[in-house]
Amino acid sequence: MRTNRAVNRLLVLNKLRWHLRLPIKWAVFALTVLAVCFPYPGLLVRHIQHWRDPNALVEPDAPAIQPLVDELRPHLRDDLPPRDALKRVERYVCNKIPYEWDWNTWGVADYLPTVAEVLQMGKEDCDGRAVVAASLLRNFGFNAQLVTDFAHVWVKTDRGEIMGPGKKKAVIATERGPRLQLSGLTELPKALAHGAAVFPLVREAILIGVLWLLLLRPGGGIVCSIGGLACFVSALFCLRSGGRDYYHPVVWLQLVGLVGIVAGLVLLLVGARHRARTAERTAAPGAANCSAPQGTSL
Repeated sequence: MRTNRAVNRLLVLNKLRWHLRLPIKWAVFALTVLAVCFPYPGLLVRHIQHWRDPNALVEPDAPAIQPLVDELRPHLRDDLPPRDALKRVERYVCNKIPYEWDWNTWGVADYLPTVAEVLQMGKEDCDGRAVVAASLLRNFGFNAQLVTDFAHVWVKTDRGEIMGPGKKKAVIATERGPRLQLSGLTELPKALAHGAAVFPLVREAILIGVLWLLLLRPGGGIVCSIGGLACFVSALFCLRSGGRDYYHPVVWLQLVGLVGIVAGLVLLLVGARHRARTAERTAAPGAANCSAPQGTSL
């Protein structure tokens, strides 16, 4: 019953003029993305605020981190080589804070937490672990900064990098705010593919289903409609397979996924429009013949 109502509303929406129809559809899809990826808007607001100055999250003197400092200090002797000290801090943080995806910890697609929030939850993904590691390192005298390539966050110091360094630095957290490195923008496609690969499949299925419904057009035909959906689903599985391994992505599978998305759009948009125009052309002669008097030669 609910499905029929949704379909009826969609049919009414498709009857509107394009300058009214398109903004409404974009708004519906944007709200769907927000609801699926960030069902808690408050966390999204805090996430954006934290990324405006991620350096402020590195708190070497935070009360919550002092027990970790006291526990780790005996293992960092003054004569210990810097690289060995970095490795010990990295190993300590990884053992202390088990890895967990943000949608399991916070219920959202991504969230950059504070030191206190990480230690309160007791689990985090790469960004939360990096915040704690950088805070510990600054407490021990290292010049630690947060670094990201859009898919992964790690820690950069003047004596080396820890927490699984990526290949290219896209954004570096400095005292003056995040600094974007243009060369790191080449990592954005890989980051998007990796994000699609590790995001919950059920949530992605909701996004694909809503997008497919919004792209359906009256008279599009069953072949174009089902074919477009099949292309989207195939593209999703190609992107998930190609981007799952962060360090060794399968580029050709990602390219196949992009081709599948384009093919789905062509079937749903261009194919439906072509079918509608063909139907109009074939219907026109028939209408003319019906209007002519019987026995009249045209």
